[in-house]
Amino acid sequence: MQKTTLSLLLVLALVLLFCGSAGAQMPAGKWWHMPAVTKKLALTDDQLKQLDEQFVQNRLKLIELKGALEKERFELQNLLEKDNLDESAAYEQFSRVQAARSKLDTERFSFLLEVRRILGLERFQRLETIVNEFREGQNKRQGQGLRPMPGSGMGQQAE
Repeated sequence: MQKTTLSLLLVLALVLLFCGSAGAQMPAGKWWHMPAVTKKLALTDDQLKQLDEQFVQNRLKLIELKGALEKERFELQNLLEKDNLDESAAYEQFSRVQAARSKLDTERFSFLLEVRRILGLERFQRLETIVNEFREGQNKRQGQGLRPMPGSGMGQQAE
């Protein structure tokens, strides 16, 4: 029983560790208001307005989904801390945590798709380049290896 509890705690710890990594494909905040980015992407006032509107809608939904995820995590933690572990209930709750995480990741990806729709292919690719160059600079300053934006093709070997 202790072994099962430790296994569940390890799985929970791994889930919590990787929770922040999914959906981290876009720069944080209102990057389109940075003058250099606006200029490089040649964004119009209408596009800036669309990005602002999508940002607000997305953030409100993310706040809601993060709260739901926290609630599910708390419920799982509560189950794991009981003297008599109900493994079936713990697995069911773990599934609810995973579902809440999936909804959060889906909403983040939805914003990415909206940005892609607003920018079009060419400017979206330019944005990927800008993001990767920024991350490369950050990683060099921090002494880390490169972590290119997923889907950018950077870091992949040619076949």
